[in-house]
Amino acid sequence: MIFDLHCDTLYEALKQNKSLSHNDLHLSFERLSEYGHFCQTLAMWSDYRISEDMAYKRFFEAHDKLLCELEGTNVRLCKSEHELCECEAAGDNAAFLAVEGGKLLSDDISRLDNLYESGVRFLTLVWNKTCKIGGAHDTDEGLTDFGKNVVSRCFELGIIPDISHASAKMTDEVIALAEKNNKVCIATHSNSYSVCTHSRNLTDERFKKIVALNGIVGISLAPMHLTSGEICTIDDIVSHIEHYMSLGGEDTVCLGCDLDGVSELPKEIESATDLTKIAEKLAQINYTDTLINKIFYANARNLISLWLN
Repeated sequence: MIFDLHCDTLYEALKQNKSLSHNDLHLSFERLSEYGHFCQTLAMWSDYRISEDMAYKRFFEAHDKLLCELEGTNVRLCKSEHELCECEAAGDNAAFLAVEGGKLLSDDISRLDNLYESGVRFLTLVWNKTCKIGGAHDTDEGLTDFGKNVVSRCFELGIIPDISHASAKMTDEVIALAEKNNKVCIATHSNSYSVCTHSRNLTDERFKKIVALNGIVGISLAPMHLTSGEICTIDDIVSHIEHYMSLGGEDTVCLGCDLDGVSELPKEIESATDLTKIAEKLAQINYTDTLINKIFYANARNLISLWLN
């Protein structure tokens, strides 16, 4: 079984007019089916090169494409833990819907309600530079007043805020809001800053705060977030998992592979099919089947039970 927290396949399939079920991208439902049962979070990227309004329009184009393609398949779009339970009981596969980059909201909070009604359950607040929510990892900006309202409304609706791509200041502010409101935030695709000092990665302190919130953190396969070396391998992926485990991450670490969101992948990984090689490497260093299953499925599944019920 596999539960991946982040891919950009929906965006690429829309842009390239390709099928989600069968394609030559990093990820397809056909490839994921090799894992027996899968749950895939599909993120629609708010492209920084287009306007806020166009990004909002594109989301609904992607949403309609997704619903159309799911007809007649054994993949269901799930919006709650109850729907996921029904999906699992029927032997079907599951998809959750996310937005990557809050710029599509512009300064209109009602758009967030519309996204929720359309099935969005995860919101990566920012992607790069700044938007009306606040600043990304390449800035020193935190949440704007509008951004604080967005996070609060996410908590009210049942959308889980994602701090991947956020600035250090925004990350701290979102975590503080989650702590204050007894809610959760997650990092769908963020590696360890202690292992690779990239501004996109999480410090140990911030990772441990997400652990304390019962949140989860997905391991990204973006080579520049895994190593500063010229060659990126599966060993680099394992190094980030190992470090997070040393910080108490047994119930926190997941997969957030960022497939179809990166131009290249670590050596030996060409598509979703090859993710089994990570499990094989973990088994070689004495990770139990139970612990591997937590990373590959159970930890993300538990998040759904806790926060999307």
